[in-house]
Amino acid sequence: MRAYVLSIGSELIAGHLTDTNATFLAQELAAKGIELLHVVQVGDDLERLTRVLGMAVSEADLVVCTGGIGPTDDDLTREAIAALTGETPVVDEEIVAGIRAFFAQRGLEMPERNAKQAWVIPSVDVLPNPVGTAPGWFARVGDAMVVAMPGVPREMFRMWREQALPRLSDRLTGRVYRSANLRTLGIGESAVSHLLDELTQRPRPYVGTYAKDDGVHVRVTASADDPAAAEAELAETVAEIRRRLAAHIYADDDRSLPQVLLDTLRERGLTIAVAESGTGGRFGSLLLSEPSASGTVRGTTAVADGETAQSAGDLAAMAREQFGSAIGLGVSATVEPVAQGLYEGSIVAAVSSPHPAEEAFPIRAAYGEIQRRAALNAADVLRRALASG
Repeated sequence: MRAYVLSIGSELIAGHLTDTNATFLAQELAAKGIELLHVVQVGDDLERLTRVLGMAVSEADLVVCTGGIGPTDDDLTREAIAALTGETPVVDEEIVAGIRAFFAQRGLEMPERNAKQAWVIPSVDVLPNPVGTAPGWFARVGDAMVVAMPGVPREMFRMWREQALPRLSDRLTGRVYRSANLRTLGIGESAVSHLLDELTQRPRPYVGTYAKDDGVHVRVTASADDPAAAEAELAETVAEIRRRLAAHIYADDDRSLPQVLLDTLRERGLTIAVAESGTGGRFGSLLLSEPSASGTVRGTTAVADGETAQSAGDLAAMAREQFGSAIGLGVSATVEPVAQGLYEGSIVAAVSSPHPAEEAFPIRAAYGEIQRRAALNAADVLRRALASG
């Protein structure tokens, strides 16, 4: 099966939003063995959208659209699908009642223009949206299937997995796909690729490396004619990747980086406090971004670069004493501007505990990147300190 992804909305074309939906769908399609031909962003123009959608259905078996199914005049995805099918949309009063109930549960009255979200055409299956007001469409345009879903990621993710995928399952090939995602810290993408060497070059199982905000990810996808063979192929490759990257892998599940750190602290009955200088408080904010930080993170402090002469080790000891935690972590970024918006200096992360640790990292980057890297460096130093203790 071949597919297109159409990301619809002028806010994408103007660069006001990042198209995370397309990334999600590309990964989902690959995991199901669906060949993705193109990802196309289209603005809110009916003639242009209809033309691009027509091109997509002529080349692909599946076209997945996100965005453009809201209640306003510039939400035009339904109109484009209807134009290609030659069918006229009508309002489904049962769907309208559901949308009214959605607003009523929140103490609101439905604006009448939201009735547009209850449009249907005779050949379409409506995809329920339990967390929003915009139902999706599963349509046939010629020989192609067209899935239209909301642009809001949390609504689209759920609709794709609960509504769209089950409707596609009987049309997929019998080939079985299994995948794993290993996340690493303290190593760059080129170094990961070098260590994996021939694993990234062979056609199957597929091994890809991706630089992300929380480290370098290694994605493995295996395929076979039956589940046992696919799982065996995946397990063998994952075991070899673990052998080569053992010191750097921090997760192979869906937990975020702060979740992994907090889970490790909690499993050992440890609490932590953080003090930062010149980092924008990024590491403390990273930990506090998780609801599970309560009870484990005793406190965080942050000051601008130059406001304190304390070293990272001093900051760690101060945080530990001030908040009465089992572990103190100090992070210090000392940098100077050099040229063209770049800063140069060093990041130092230190752990105050019965198993202390400290490490310095040279840095040359834009200031925002220095703060991001400081948080990752601190996370890696803490991770390794916990592993050694």
